[in-house]
Amino acid sequence: MTTELYFTANFQILSFDVDYKGRAHLSALMNYLQDAARGHSIREKFSVFELFEKGVTWVVSRYHLKINRYPVLGENILVKTWASGKNGYYALRDFEAYDEKQNKILSATSSWMIIDLNTRRPVKVENLFPDELVLHQRALEDDFPPLPIVETLDYKADFRVLFEDLDFNRHVNNVVYSRWAVEGMPQEMLFSGRPMTLEINYRSEAFYGDEIEVITQKPVIPDGFWVQQIYNLKTGKEVARLRSRWMRYEHLGNEGKNQDETG
Repeated sequence: MTTELYFTANFQILSFDVDYKGRAHLSALMNYLQDAARGHSIREKFSVFELFEKGVTWVVSRYHLKINRYPVLGENILVKTWASGKNGYYALRDFEAYDEKQNKILSATSSWMIIDLNTRRPVKVENLFPDELVLHQRALEDDFPPLPIVETLDYKADFRVLFEDLDFNRHVNNVVYSRWAVEGMPQEMLFSGRPMTLEINYRSEAFYGDEIEVITQKPVIPDGFWVQQIYNLKTGKEVARLRSRWMRYEHLGNEGKNQDETG
């Protein structure tokens, strides 16, 4: 991988990024990925700001993360990102994150679309996204097949879209969906483990004031997948599907010397 085709950004895990054990929240990790992608797009002049001038914008379609270890309060991490492909209406972006010892702590791949700001319909990326920026290398191999739906309702949680949930496009930021998914889990899972894989299929937009419902199905086998769907109760539309696999704290390994320091 040549330096011209990827972008790196450094982040320190701060107190407002961590949970009660001092480990970074899943949403914090996704925010770091998002900010690295923003920096890359600005450097190469294909950010939402440049696209706004053309009457279009970026929206994310799919995300798949595999987390090897959650960094802890005070750690410094490096996020590497690159454009990994494009096809028709979709552009791919991949990520890797490393700790200070150069150990890989996560891998991720994502799929993005460019939509028309007036019609909200996708447009082909070929004419807006240059070939020379694409490095055909994947952090995770995934052709983004359909995710399963909830067949047995085991848990349900309701949320309201807040002003702070909105992004530059004035709809819910993609990271917020991961937060809803985590908050939609049963309490016993929240206090005993964390997600080590997460797949998200973003299916429709949500806006300020919308009422959101998360429905969750527990795994049918031990250590299997949790399946979730998120609905907009105002419109009746499904806004996302998610699948995740959780690991209990006793199996997470050494999380670092600061794991129980919360400032």
